[in-house]
Amino acid sequence: MLKPRLTKYMVMMLVLMLTISNVGLAAAAEKELSKIVVSKNEMSLEVGDSGSVTVTGVYSDNTSANVTISSSWTSSDTSVATAYNGSITAKKEGTATITVAYQGQTQPVQIKVTKKVKALSKSVQNLELRTGESKDIVLTATYSDNTTNSDAASSAEWSTSDEKVATVVNGKVTGQSAGTAVITAKLGSQSVTLDVSVEVVKRVDVDKKQVNLLLNKSEVVKLTATYPDGTTKDVTDLAEWTSSNEKVADVLKGNITGYSAGSAVITGKYGTKSVSVDVDVDQTSKLSVEKQSIFFRLSESNKTANVVVTASYPNSSDVNVTDQATWTSSNEKVATVFKGQITAVSAGSTTIKATYSGKTVEVAVDVDTARYLDIKDVNDKLAMSVTGDNRTKKLTANAEYIDASKEDVTSKATWTSSDAEIVYVSGGELIAYKSGTATITAAYGGKTVKFTVSVDVPDKYEMDKKKATVAVGGTTSAKVLALYGETSKDVSEDATWSSSSEKIAEVDSKGVITGVATGKATITAKIEGKTLTLPVEVGMASGLEADVNFVVLSAKETQTVILTGTDGDGNTKDVTADATWKSSNARVADVKKGVITGNSSGKANITAEYGSQKVTIQVEVDVISRITASEPALSLKSGDTVDLTVTATLSDGSERDITDKAEWKTNSYKVAQVTKGKVKALNSGKAKITAKYGGKTVTIALDVDTLKYLQTDKVTLTMKAGDKATVVATATYVDGSEANVSKPALWTSSRIATASVKDGVIQANGKGKATITVSYAGVKTKVTVVVEAK
Repeated sequence: MLKPRLTKYMVMMLVLMLTISNVGLAAAAEKELSKIVVSKNEMSLEVGDSGSVTVTGVYSDNTSANVTISSSWTSSDTSVATAYNGSITAKKEGTATITVAYQGQTQPVQIKVTKKVKALSKSVQNLELRTGESKDIVLTATYSDNTTNSDAASSAEWSTSDEKVATVVNGKVTGQSAGTAVITAKLGSQSVTLDVSVEVVKRVDVDKKQVNLLLNKSEVVKLTATYPDGTTKDVTDLAEWTSSNEKVADVLKGNITGYSAGSAVITGKYGTKSVSVDVDVDQTSKLSVEKQSIFFRLSESNKTANVVVTASYPNSSDVNVTDQATWTSSNEKVATVFKGQITAVSAGSTTIKATYSGKTVEVAVDVDTARYLDIKDVNDKLAMSVTGDNRTKKLTANAEYIDASKEDVTSKATWTSSDAEIVYVSGGELIAYKSGTATITAAYGGKTVKFTVSVDVPDKYEMDKKKATVAVGGTTSAKVLALYGETSKDVSEDATWSSSSEKIAEVDSKGVITGVATGKATITAKIEGKTLTLPVEVGMASGLEADVNFVVLSAKETQTVILTGTDGDGNTKDVTADATWKSSNARVADVKKGVITGNSSGKANITAEYGSQKVTIQVEVDVISRITASEPALSLKSGDTVDLTVTATLSDGSERDITDKAEWKTNSYKVAQVTKGKVKALNSGKAKITAKYGGKTVTIALDVDTLKYLQTDKVTLTMKAGDKATVVATATYVDGSEANVSKPALWTSSRIATASVKDGVIQANGKGKATITVSYAGVKTKVTVVVEAK
């Protein structure tokens, strides 16, 4: 029984729960659903993939709640897509509408299902574009069913890492500004990327590296971009311009303006390249010169030029300060200057400077300055001799100037020799006095050419041949040649000779090589610190050849092979007796000094070696391709004999009579016998005669006593008991001949009690009828006998 206190407590709890429940029901009744919102109104899926959609209920009091699970989900085509508690599953390719419903509110979600993309491929790996230029990317999709779509670009999702550099729409990429970007294409779960470079340049150049400005004055610089293909473009307006100090000078599209005294660095950037311009802004003055470079030719009459220097001031017009400026020349041997008048003196380069009010301008002056200087018919080296026509050389110096004109400057150039005691030079003429080497220098117009002259000094030493061959006991000569330009001299006796192996080859002090034993050696000659080598082969052959490569023999037959060796110099020699001969199978064939002897049927390889060379001759002894008999078939009579012959055709096509060598057999010794091709017929019947040789077999069919027909002289007989009668059996053969075969034939009676028979003699025994059968050589005939009572 419950206690009163506990009962009272339970009642109070029940009342409280009912009160709370009624309050909640009242609150729920007061809040109404205004609408439902889906997280996605459209969705693209691949077959087999899933996606999710959430549903939010929005109430009249502006509160919201996730009602995804509480909503009902239906599909317009469940074969394309199904939905359950917000999870959308793609079934097959097509479109379907998923309808979400909750408390009378509905929302559609459009579903597009495509085939599953297995792989994406792009037509290019990267793109290089100019600003405003567009290129298409061909995108090919490979689906899970192995079908492909080369127009996947239109259905893919495209994006760019930097729209300022490049944009992309359905695979068409357009360059917007200089820089690099990454283009991404996504279709289904697959994606590809490629790098895009816009306005990538090899270098940028500015037409002015330094600019001097007065306050509030401007000057335009030009920026030129050079692309990897060598083309150029004015990118002044397209470049990104910055100033290191905008208070001193600033820049806009290449137009530099000075704002206050001082210095600044203007930077022009285009793509990944940049260039800088030093800017000096001054309140006082700016100097400028009308010509920044001058070129003089001494051969021309006018060797002077006037240069005007102008000073610019902030608040007044430009002033000619040529006479007031201070003029200097960095090299007065080349050109002098006085009050702006420059006078050429001699060939060379100098810098003319004009200084005024703390400012300086420069003029580059070139007098007969050569772009190239060339000594005709001379490279780096020249060979001369103390004696003969080669003692003197007359050289010509040609100059090509900055203005591309050319001139013979032999007499104007400065010629010097590093050692006049060996070679003296003057005005391009060389004279050799003693052996040795000297360096000749020709200088003109700021250019210098040097070359080496060798007097009676070889350009190099070399052997007269690349290799040598010599027979054992034979000799050959090697020569050391000293090369002087295009001429050479034999200096073999001046060299020191040695052999790497005197057991193989010896060499004397004059380069004569003697062959000692078969092998290889290296002959060395040393001269003037140089080492020359010559490979030598003694008794060696560069080639070895047999007069035949295939020999066919019978047992006990011989054939001689001639062996010819060729040495390194191309000389040939009969080396049959000197070669080493071997047989791979002496049982079949052996060899001695080129003579091959056949021993037994089979194949063997005969090898000949000489001077490290080897040849192989294939030998076949009684190797038969087929055998044939003189008669394919025989028809004989008992007692007849006939001689057969068997011919073997060898592997080389030749034929041999092997009748006595063949193995002869008969399959029926009762019918016939055979010995060395002689066949003797014994009894009527059929047999096969076989001849076997060298693994080949031939068979001759034999018929003995082959009859055309068998007949008797009587066909019927009427006899009295006790009488005798003789019947003759005659055999007619296939060749038309006849024979009385009464005795060898087999006679039988169907009824001996009536009549009996032996060797054609019939005996009447008792009344009745009997059939007499005669058999011979497989043929039968009959005689009917009627025996009457006596």
